[in-house]
This record gives sequence, structure tokens and C-alpha cells, in this order.
Amino acid sequence: MPLFRFLRKSRAFTLIEPLVVIAIIAILIGLLVPAVQKVREAAARLQCSNNLKQISLATVNCADQHEGKLPPGLGLYPNKTGSDNNGQGGLFVHILPYIEQDNLYKATFDPRLTSANDGRNRDPNWVNYHSTYTQWNGTLQNTRVKTYICPSDPTAETGWSQAVTSYAYNGQIFGIAYQWGWGQQCKRFPAFLSDGTSNTIMYTEKAVNSYGTTDWRPDSGFNYYPDWGPAIASPEDGRLATGPAAMFVVRAPLKCNGTGGQGVCADGGKANSPHTAGINVGLGDGSVRFVSQGVSATTWWYALTPNGGEVLGSDW
Repeated sequence: MPLFRFLRKSRAFTLIEPLVVIAIIAILIGLLVPAVQKVREAAARLQCSNNLKQISLATVNCADQHEGKLPPGLGLYPNKTGSDNNGQGGLFVHILPYIEQDNLYKATFDPRLTSANDGRNRDPNWVNYHSTYTQWNGTLQNTRVKTYICPSDPTAETGWSQAVTSYAYNGQIFGIAYQWGWGQQCKRFPAFLSDGTSNTIMYTEKAVNSYGTTDWRPDSGFNYYPDWGPAIASPEDGRLATGPAAMFVVRAPLKCNGTGGQGVCADGGKANSPHTAGINVGLGDGSVRFVSQGVSATTWWYALTPNGGEVLGSDW
């Protein structure tokens, strides 16, 4: 009986007690969310780094399979003139078989050469008179390749087709097409990277919607997309990122730069990173490095030049 009376006298919760519990839970959630976001970003950055490693190694393997000839940024490969079973297109097309996308590459086959005596005037430098693997293909342009997309890229879901990429190639290494008479030849690997394969950047991160006509190419001459659908921009644009001006941008403010109103756009004139504190780069030896935002613009430029003879600074 005394125990029963004691239980009857026990009071219920007051209103303030559950409110205190809720407040404590809210504080804990507030502390937990940033930690979860950091973990997610770290995982995304690691995936982005792995993508760059696959792309860089694929490029090296591609060159090894073709007598050391690096694929061009845009053009015919591996033969410099039109020929059957040649590739025609951008760099990211040429390396597809080396990132386990051989079936997608073969799906771009275009059997233009119907017979040896079809009466057409064949120009050996014009690829369309031959059966080729070409980037101007509906299957290719409507296929998203996971390896070419950085999960941290805020513009990854935009673009003129599914064939987009969050990475850019170094235009000083990968030349322009053979067939348009600009005199470029495929560079030889590793001889062309005389500054050292581990000291030369082949690829960087760059938001999908930051190409447009102000594409990043640290070289004089023509600019063009580091994408599956390269387009030539006039060198008179005056927006070629060379020298210290080619310094990358971290978490660039998103803005539209004339890419057809396709949503958010990042600055197209420079390499840019969606991560904090730096940028992932793929090097000539197939390795990947996270370059700190604190690196000097001069050191960054020296890492872009493949054979300038410069010594990288201590901040590299």
C-alpha cells in the first residue's frame, strides 16, 4: 500500500523537459550534419581523383599501344590521314577503349566506305570517305560515362548532350586535328614530356558547364572543348589562359558564360575545382595529385608546360 501511494504521487513530465530534450537533439544534429557533409565531400573528392587516375592511365596505355603516339585533343588517330578503322574526334573519344568502354567506342563505327569502286572522288585526308569510329554519333553523344563525371561537379547534370565531362586536358600536350592542315602531329610519349612525367599536368578538373567559347587551354593558338564534341573558338577571342593567368579557380562562382542558357555555368577561361582548398590533377606518369590552393601561379604554369625546362617551386 505505501508503494502504491508513492507511485500515485510521481509526477508527469512538465512541458519544458521534452523541449530541453528536443533542443539537445537539434544541437547534436546540427553538429553531425557538417561532419556528414565533410565525409561525403571527402568520398566525392576521392572518386573524382580515381576518375582522373583512370583517365591518365588510359592515355598512357593508349600511347603505348600506338608506338608512343599520344591521342590528339581533336582529330584523327592513330593514323594522321583518313583510313579505315581510324578514330575521328576528341581525346575523350580516343581513350574510351582504355577505360573499359570498348563497346561504346565500337558503337560509334560509321561504315562510310561502301565499296572500292563507288565512283566518289576520295581525298585521303577527308575521313568521311572511310569507315571510322567517330564522335559525331548519336549513341555516343547520348551516353553518360561515369568515369568522365566528378560527383562534386555542381553542373554535371547540364550540357548540350549526355556526353559531358568534368575534366579538361592540357592543350600543350594534346594537339589539334591532322585533317584541317594546321600542321600538328601527335606528340610522342614520354619524350615530349621532357620536364618529367611526374612534373607535368595532363588533366585537370573543370566544371561541365564552363566550356563554351572560353575553354581552358594553356597554349597559344586555337581553343577547343576538352569534350566529346570539340568546337573551334577563334584565337582572336583574347581569352586564352596562358602563363600565370592560367591559375586555377577553387569553387568558382557559378555564372552563365554564353553556353546557350543551359543553367549554371562556371568561368570557362580557367581550370576550376568544385572542392575546397585545391584541385585534383592527373599527371603524365598516370598518378593523381591534389594541388593546394596556396600554390603560386608561376609554379602552376610550370607544371602545365611539358618541355619548358622550368623547375617546379617548393610549393608544388
